[in-house]
Amino acid sequence: MTQDFTVLTVCTGNICRSPAMERLFVHVFADAAEEGLRVHSGGTYAHDGEDMQPPMKQRVADYGADAADFTARQVTAAMVEEADLILTATREHLEDVTAEVPGARARTFTIRELGRLAEHLGREAVRAQLRDVVGEGATQRDRIAAVVPLLDRARQDAGRPGPDDDVVDPYMLPDDVYDESFQQIIGPIEVLAEVTRR
Repeated sequence: MTQDFTVLTVCTGNICRSPAMERLFVHVFADAAEEGLRVHSGGTYAHDGEDMQPPMKQRVADYGADAADFTARQVTAAMVEEADLILTATREHLEDVTAEVPGARARTFTIRELGRLAEHLGREAVRAQLRDVVGEGATQRDRIAAVVPLLDRARQDAGRPGPDDDVVDPYMLPDDVYDESFQQIIGPIEVLAEVTRR
């Protein structure tokens, strides 16, 4: 574990899905950011130096998150190694990340898988388990850290990730695909926020 709790979000180009995950995560977990939560993103085939795609940027801004000053970059093994939680857009990205850094598998999830696992355990059950692990007064940052191994263990009986655990790639597609992609991203983030709130 690094001193900060670091979240890394990953997609292909780092111009649609992973920047949206990054900025939405920062927005939803704004209090945790003050407690030592750091969030950044990268792409497996990044459009280095490019901004977030305008349709996704607009949706992120409409949600209330900061969509400004984004620059795409390539994900590296060092970024994966130092991350405490890695959230990918798809199973393919998860496999790419863990092929590069096998030791990261226990802390790497597709973002939709993360939400599915929390739902599988039950939101109140997750909250109760977190209270047992970190106590009533723990920060949300500490609760996020504690939920990672809990959700990893849940994979044993919740089943392997399937097609429903992937976020659709909206790049160069119509607005309704951007809407679908955005909803597939924000839903699990909101679930995680609910189960880790004080």
